[in-house]
Amino acid sequence: MPKCGGVLLSILCTVLVGSCQAEDSAGLLAHILADKGIINPTELARVEAASPENRVQMLASLLEEKGVLTQAEMAKLTSTPERTPTPMLARQLPSSIQAPKQPEQARAVEAAPPVTTEKKFPLTIYGTLLLNAFSNTSLTNLQDIPLFNSKQGSDPLGNDKSFGMTVRQSRFGMHYQGPRMAGAQTSGQFEFDLLGGKAAFGNGINMDLFRLRLALGRLDWQNFSLEAGQDWSIFAPLNPTSFAEYAIPSMSASGNPWIRMPQFRAELHSDATAPTRFQLQLAAIDPNMGDYPTTAFSSGRTPEIGERGRAPGAEARFAVTTKIEDRDLSIGLSGHYARGKNAGMIGTVNVQTGVDSWGVALDYSLPLTKRFALSGEAFDGRALGIFSVNSGQAILPAGTAGEHGVQSHGGWAQAQFNATAKWQVNLVYGIDLANPSQLRTGDRSKNQSYMGNLVFKFSPSVTFAWEWRRILTDFRNQRSANEQGDIANMGVAYTF
Repeated sequence: MPKCGGVLLSILCTVLVGSCQAEDSAGLLAHILADKGIINPTELARVEAASPENRVQMLASLLEEKGVLTQAEMAKLTSTPERTPTPMLARQLPSSIQAPKQPEQARAVEAAPPVTTEKKFPLTIYGTLLLNAFSNTSLTNLQDIPLFNSKQGSDPLGNDKSFGMTVRQSRFGMHYQGPRMAGAQTSGQFEFDLLGGKAAFGNGINMDLFRLRLALGRLDWQNFSLEAGQDWSIFAPLNPTSFAEYAIPSMSASGNPWIRMPQFRAELHSDATAPTRFQLQLAAIDPNMGDYPTTAFSSGRTPEIGERGRAPGAEARFAVTTKIEDRDLSIGLSGHYARGKNAGMIGTVNVQTGVDSWGVALDYSLPLTKRFALSGEAFDGRALGIFSVNSGQAILPAGTAGEHGVQSHGGWAQAQFNATAKWQVNLVYGIDLANPSQLRTGDRSKNQSYMGNLVFKFSPSVTFAWEWRRILTDFRNQRSANEQGDIANMGVAYTF
């Protein structure tokens, strides 16, 4: 046995047996190995991102891949009995090393250890089975995950109150970690949920269809990464914490721009072990502007406003992360731009007009104490319908004041209280304000939401969450149509 391998094996065995200190010991060992150049910053970040009970095994696997540990030494490790550690709240990854908009629970409680296949095929399978029960006091665009209210009195039968249950926010995924190529760590991810629609049967209400979320591949060098596939947009990358709005991020259409889209991405970041870290992200993206017909079901599509621009869109984000004791404070500035072409008929004349979709956003994550944190985003932009900004009316028909795109601004802010390792409270406010001079009479001019939730980590795998949200929706020059309503939701999640 090589001397280095023997020392590392002894340390790993000690860490594995001393499960009460596993998280600190494994993290300390990973930092030592990174300082010695045995693992790179990306691999260090992957170890830190793992759950405490899975961190030692991940570190050992990395050392085996590098030839530091032999298969016989790995067998000794895997045969060492493990104790179940006390569940703790997971910390958000530093923005300089995390993939932006990683699952909406950016600050949610810790998940159970993932299920992995055998070593010959390094695939991690993960998921969340989520049951939601909900009650609404107003007519909304969606019953189970409302984004905004319909006009007051828009249902002549008065069916504005409802109750239901669903599991369609459940999520499943696979993460692949492959061999090193040209000095880069290869990896990939595929993720879907059940929000793709309902089966066309009389009893199809609970036959939910798959919806693609993520499908991507990455190459990670020490300070540089390349990615291709469908991933979260790097524009406005944060989300509030919610199990009631798990498949569609919380505050969507109320100040939280978000989307997952096809893209080519490059990332440049400083050493992950530095106390202050920097990250620059650049991406060429699908130019879609959010005008794809919501009622369409087809194997193909005709060019919409963004595609008629005949060029990819572009996004960029620069972020700085620094330490406050053992916590990461992060601030980022991002931008988005895409060029499109609006087309329509005015009388008998075919009219085409240019559309510039643009946006700027500031995001922040401020862990002020070990139990209290502030996070949020503020944005301004135009024709941002693909991001659920002024959703459904971000670009209006040719011949109207909004034919070049409607300008909107807003944002959201979250206060998070981690009362204990099991209890968490989140309070959130969000608002989306459109420029009224670019709207038609009756268009939605303002949408805002107040939300509070209580999250209880019953076990490492089971979470209960209770949430209340109030949505207030205003319409231009139709004050009598303004509507406000309440949504109560209880979620039960099993995470694996």
